[in-house]
Formats: sequence, structure tokens, C-alpha cells
Amino acid sequence: MPDQARTHIIIVNYNAGDWLKRSLDSALRFSDGAVTVVDNASTDTSVKLAQAEIQDSRLSWQLNDENLGFATANNQVLGQIESEFAILMNPDCELNESSIRPILEAMDSDSRIGLASGRICNEDGTMQATCRRRFPTPWTAFVRLFGLKKLFPNSPKFADFDYGVLDHGSLVSSDVALDSSKSSQEIENVEAISGAFMCARMSAVKEVGLLDEAYFMHCEDLDWCKRFELAGYKVAFVPDSKLVHAKGVSSRSRPIRVLYTLHKGMNRFYDKFYKNEYSLVLRVIVKLGIVASFFARALLALVRR
Repeated sequence: MPDQARTHIIIVNYNAGDWLKRSLDSALRFSDGAVTVVDNASTDTSVKLAQAEIQDSRLSWQLNDENLGFATANNQVLGQIESEFAILMNPDCELNESSIRPILEAMDSDSRIGLASGRICNEDGTMQATCRRRFPTPWTAFVRLFGLKKLFPNSPKFADFDYGVLDHGSLVSSDVALDSSKSSQEIENVEAISGAFMCARMSAVKEVGLLDEAYFMHCEDLDWCKRFELAGYKVAFVPDSKLVHAKGVSSRSRPIRVLYTLHKGMNRFYDKFYKNEYSLVLRVIVKLGIVASFFARALLALVRR
């Protein structure tokens, strides 16, 4: 049985337009397992277009009457599948022949890898820094906000969320947290990966639990990575795995709503994992920082529109 038959791909769609068909085509072409699309009450023609042009016995659909959010929609399928691995994939992702197999080989090599992802690239081939990152803490948020990493690029004290990016197998942005003696093609244990494309070991999911449905969209992937870590599982970045992610296709028509859910998710992540680690003064500063970040980014989004 081919390796890919051990997987079940879940694609949560919301107004992805032509990208849904493109994503589905690649999922069915480069995997041998089941593929389920959960549509969160899209108002565009993405579902109609894909259903009219794609017919495959491995493909199933769940059409929600309302937008239930990313976590809840994925859980509708995660709670039912019986495959060895579940792959959560955004509708603006496109797979190729090197997307899935390296991930499965990595997870087969170490049973403690509970979550894994690969090199998620923009359409021009450049790597998205968010495909491997650290957990946001009050300090790393401060470092990112004031650009301290650029001022002190060689100091581990001023590292922010990103590990740095890889381009053609080499590090583009230096990062002292990485071991420079290691080949860029080696599997890395990282703190967090991106929910745009992530493979979960289902035996670990049964122990860790499903996605936290209190997150509507954004930060549920960070939450899951944190919970896998707390349960003793590894989160892996597999650079031999590559795919394209158009990024933000479903959210372009509602940028303020997306920013609101992002910052609401940041607030929940902080309260859930860090609230009891810091003083009242720092907690207040963090909350004010989240609010200020939302209004600043929302204003910028309005100006750009």
C-alpha cells in the first residue's frame, strides 16, 4: 500500500475561489488517501466550481450552514477519521510530489513526532517564515514590536518568533538558535509549525485532544503545538517537504475581521499558557499591547484598502 494511503486530508474552505479546485486537484493527485472538504458557508462559487469539475471516489464534502471557524470545521472530520495520519491543509495550498512522502518518512523514523510540516513557500518560491516558529511570549513580542532582532542579529536574547528562512537549501536570515553545523535538509525539532499545512499522528491526537474550538481562526495551530509539546511529543519541520501556499486568499475580503480573530486568539493563547507565569503589571502590559497591535494593524489595513 502506498504511503499516502495512510493519510486523510482535510481542507476547510471559505470563499477560496479558484484556489479550492487547484488545491483539491493537487491533494487528489499527490495522495492516495481520502480527502474531505469542509465548507464554512462560502458565498462565492468555489464549492460549485470544484464539485462540477472534480469527481473522485476518495473525495467527500461537508457543507456547513454557517461559518463555524477553522478549528471546529477541522474537528468535524478529525473526530471521525480512522487513518494513521491527518493532514490539515488550507484551500490556498498546492501540493506536489515532494509534499507528503518526506513528512511520513520523518514521522515513521521517530514515533514521538506528533506534528510535522514542511517548507511552505510563496508562489514565487520563497519560503514563508511562519512555517516554523517559536511560541509568542511577552518578551518575544516585545522584541518583534521594536525590531530588536535586527539591531542585535547575533544575540540569542533578542530572537523573536521566527527561526529564519531557507532558500535553495541555505539560510537566508541568520538565526543563532539554529545549529549552523547541521545540514539544512535535516529534520528540525521546532516549537511550532503553521496550520496552513500540518500532518498529525492520530494516535497522538487521541491523547492530546482535538483543536481548541474557542479559537475561531488563527492561533489554534500554536495552541495545538503547545499541547503536543506538553504531552511529550515533538513538533518537526521537514525541509525536504515542499508546497505552495498563496496565503490569505480566504481572508482578503474581510481583513478587519481576520485581524480581530487573530488578536483574540493571541489573547486566549497567552491566558491559557502564560497567565500564571507573570506579574499583574506585565499581564496588563501584554493585554494593552494586544489591543494596541489590533488597532494599529486594522488602521493600516483600512488605509491600504
